[in-house]
Amino acid sequence: MDPIVTLIVEDDPRVGRILQEVVGATPGFRVLGRADTLAEARLMLTAGSPELLLVDLSLPDGSGLDWIEEQRRAGLDAGIIMITAADDVATVQRALNTGVFDYIIKPLRLARIQQSLADLRAFHARLRQPASLDQGTLDQMLGRSRPGGEAQRNTPKGIDALTLRQVLQLFEQAPEQGFSADAVAQRLAMSRTTARRYLEYLESEERLQISLHYGSRGRPERIYHKTGQG
Repeated sequence: MDPIVTLIVEDDPRVGRILQEVVGATPGFRVLGRADTLAEARLMLTAGSPELLLVDLSLPDGSGLDWIEEQRRAGLDAGIIMITAADDVATVQRALNTGVFDYIIKPLRLARIQQSLADLRAFHARLRQPASLDQGTLDQMLGRSRPGGEAQRNTPKGIDALTLRQVLQLFEQAPEQGFSADAVAQRLAMSRTTARRYLEYLESEERLQISLHYGSRGRPERIYHKTGQG
């Protein structure tokens, strides 16, 4: 499957860089570019024909949501993920009415963005299959609940309850201390990749929060801290 070409519409340089890094590092996606304004976004949209737009709400020359509605009326059928600090019901409902694939509220959580991209890629893969869709498959693609109230998206695959509890206990034993993925891996005798997967999951659940530690050189190190939610 060809990579999903993605345009990022975000005027905050820090947030824009994070989104570019996350999308660029996610298999199955390619970043077309980042627009700081709606005017730039219009030009890039015409030139590049992206299949996915990551759009902020408040931009220097207008509303990202107004722009999305404008593009929908013009026939845009690209997937859209809103990434914004706006959390009021009216704005969320209006965005959903435009057919956005997902709505992510700032501050950014890395695991939440990655999950959204994974869901969208799976959705694209299903749509590109030649076979018709049955109701169960369609419900799964749309994130509907199964009979009996069981949600389609539960704890992500690869998250073991016992290991998760061990990671949580490490933070509960030292609630004032922060840990990097390397530190968690060393203390719990697991790989750094495994430690990071559990830390990102807990951060997406808002049970951990991240601060950045800037060393003498290189990228800042992510330090995870326990939140007050337990």
